Amino acid sequence: MLTLKKLQQFKEYIESGAFFEDFDQRPADGQAEMLDMLEVLFETCEIADQKLSEHFYRRWQGGGEE
Repeated sequence: MLTLKKLQQFKEYIESGAFFEDFDQRPADGQAEMLDMLEVLFETCEIADQKLSEHFYRRWQGGGEE
């Protein structure tokens, strides 16, 4: 399971510019891996948004507790 601390560290890693410094230093396969990691993160955010919206919509509509 991803921890809040690790997620915050990754956010800071991107914000600081270190992600892009590391990206520029890597060979093509390493760059591809970093881009794949971001793609998975974006997909995860989309899924989380969808699932959370569904969950809370059901609650707000009186669809029951889980």
